[in-house]
Amino acid sequence: MPSTTKHILGVSYLGLLLLSGCATTTQTAQQLEIFFSPEQVSLNVEQQRKVQQFFEDNPYHQLAAYIAPANLNNPFDSLLQSQKRMQAINKISSAKNIPLRTEFAPKQQPDTVLLKRL
Repeated sequence: MPSTTKHILGVSYLGLLLLSGCATTTQTAQQLEIFFSPEQVSLNVEQQRKVQQFFEDNPYHQLAAYIAPANLNNPFDSLLQSQKRMQAINKISSAKNIPLRTEFAPKQQPDTVLLKRL
């Protein structure tokens, strides 16, 4: 077999090994950002699915939730809205026995919750 053919076969084989290695390794998301409409107090079905998947992907890690205030005119209502949203997320973390550190993030984009692996 000519050396050029051996070289091409070797490079092809190496490429195949790299591709199969990349295909079999999984990388979990290190964070999940959830966006709420201003009047929304709970998670919709898609948000619930994403939160559950995030917790399943990170069951043995320290996790934190950074919650921004809601974009409402009344500051008290804004905080109350944020608390209700966090309760919905805590319900899922409690059901999965995953401890979750929560922090209020007033400078974060309004109407968001950021779940993050520490």
